[in-house]
Order: sequence, then structure tokens, then C-alpha cells
Amino acid sequence: MPIDCSKLPNEAQLVLKQYPEFQIGEFNDSGANGYVLVGMQAVLRKKVAIKVYFHSGSEMVHEPAIIAKINHANVLKVYDARKLTDNCSFFVMPAAGDGDLLSFLERYSLSHSLAHSLLCQLLSGVAALHAKPNMLVHRDLKPANLLVHDDSLLIADFGSVRKVAPDTGCAPASRHSILYRPPEAFGDNGYFDFSSDLYQIGLIGFLLFGGRISENLLDHLNDKQRSEVKRLEATADSFSVSQYIDSCLYDKIKRGRLIDLASLPCVVPKKIKTILRKAISYTSRYSTTCEFLADLNNARGSFPDWIVHSDKMELRNWNKRDYLLCREGDVFLAKKRKSGASKYQIDNSIGKSTAIEDVYATLKLKLKLK
Repeated sequence: MPIDCSKLPNEAQLVLKQYPEFQIGEFNDSGANGYVLVGMQAVLRKKVAIKVYFHSGSEMVHEPAIIAKINHANVLKVYDARKLTDNCSFFVMPAAGDGDLLSFLERYSLSHSLAHSLLCQLLSGVAALHAKPNMLVHRDLKPANLLVHDDSLLIADFGSVRKVAPDTGCAPASRHSILYRPPEAFGDNGYFDFSSDLYQIGLIGFLLFGGRISENLLDHLNDKQRSEVKRLEATADSFSVSQYIDSCLYDKIKRGRLIDLASLPCVVPKKIKTILRKAISYTSRYSTTCEFLADLNNARGSFPDWIVHSDKMELRNWNKRDYLLCREGDVFLAKKRKSGASKYQIDNSIGKSTAIEDVYATLKLKLKLK
């Protein structure tokens, strides 16, 4: 059904006036900070997406032009970037065909090698933003703002990108995506620096290796806090409720309790957990993408390439054998086969247990896994 442009928000209508070579086909207003228009760019003859985003009139306005000049395999190309009003700008980018990382993680089980590769690609793309003369912080790195195509990752949303001040190396904190906001970004004097982006990348790494972060804010509160939310909902306004939830989350984030690295699947290597722990640390975090990447590259050569499914864990081609940890009845056990063979056979030397961690621990000793 054709879109009635007269019913679009004023900012979207301004885009269409400023950008007549764009022929709109879809409109999405579900984002937290603006709109997305999808359609054909008549001159390029390509399907493009236009991200309209809002910002403070006092914030620096030259970031769009800087981003448009960045050419990097892991940064979605920006064809054009313009300012609409003092408080609103837009980017023109290729339209996404394969979806974002959030939906990708919901659909697929990732091998450790793919998780490692995507994390390194994300760091490589962010390094291009941080590098001189760009000196940009993203401020809103999260799965919904990253695209995956043919096992390649692209940074795809630039509405929160800001240039750091040359004297402090900082930019004002973004108020979006509270679950991915680092501790230093809270409060009236909140800020973002290069390490703040690395904190968000650490959380994304946690998800890539099988961790879970609920999008429901109330899931991160304890019973007492949820009871207080119910009381406030009955007696106070929505702003007071939101403030209280934010304060609870800030306390949890500040204490490093938002995620539990021990909840990662038992087959995730200790080196990876150590790297992620440093990435999300408040006091001893990585300060550069180079440090983060160096540790990841050093870890890659030593860990087996497990794939964690919802009901089983699989290790392929380890010394020419494949291994499977799975449940049969009330117990977990290990199976093995020659690499690439059609059927698994129970490995009786491993034994059975009601906990998959016990079976893995025995297999780890037998295979001398790291």
C-alpha cells in the first residue's frame, strides 16, 4: 500500500523535500530516537535507508560529515548526511537485507569461532571511529544497532555518535539504551570516552558467546525493588517510576552485577571470560581497541570450536573427531564419532551425570581442552 506522505511526521516530510531523488517505500517509527525511511535512491539506483535522528541543538553538528568519509569493512557506508533543523539530522545508508545482530542471535547458534570473529570485527569497526582524525565515540553499541551479513558484522546506526573533546577525550553521555550504558555515563556529569564503547562491546561479547541480557528492565530488579515499582505505579507519576527503575539499574551496573559471566555455557574458555570481565570492568577496563583485540587474538589459537545449542553442545573436528554433549532421559552424556561421520556413538569412558557441567569437565580432562 502506498504511503500517505502527508501523514508522516514533520521531520520525515522535510527529508523528502530535501532529498527529492529518494522514493519512499516503507516507514518505521519504532526506534527510540527518530525514524527510518526505506526506499529507492533514483540516482544510485539502490535501495537505501534514511535514519532521521534527534539531538540537542548545543551538540556538535559535524559528525555526520566525518562518518560519511569513513570507509571500513565493518562500518556501514554512509552515502549522504545532512542537517534538517538545529535539533534533527539524517543519514542515508544501504538498506539492511539480513537483519540485525539481535535477531541473528535469536535465530542461530553461534560457534565459538564465529562469535570470536564477529567480536573482532566489531572492535575493528569501532577502531575506525576512534582513530585520528575522526575521534568519534559511538555511545549506543548494542545488538539492534549492528547488522550481520554473510558472517560479516557492520556498525549501522550513527544517531548517537559524537566527537570527543580534544582536551578531555570525552563526550556527553547518551541517555539511550540504559542496559548498555556504562557506569560513567550516569548522572548529571555523565560522559563517554573510548573505553565506554569498549564496555558496550564487552556486553555484546557476552551475548555472542551465549550469555543472555533480558530487554525487560524489571527482570533486572530484585523482589523488593519490583514491589516498590508496583507501589510507585499506584501512587506516583510515570516519571518517578522511571527514575526509580533507572536508579536500581545504575546501582547494579556500577557494582558490575548486570551480567554474570559464570552463567555463560560451561564450554566457553576461561580466557574469553577473563577478557570479557576486563572489558566491562569499571576500574581496570581496556582503554583501546588494540588492547582488546590483542587479547582476543592471543586467545583464539588455544580454544576448541564449540557450538552451543539450546539442548546440546557440539565440538567438531577436534583431533579428527566430533563430540556431542546431550541429554538422554534424565541424564547428560557424551557421544563421539569420526569427524564428518553420520552417526554419534556413546562415549562410555566419559560417564553420565544429571549436570552437563560434570560431563564436560570429564571430557575436558580426557581431551586436555583449555
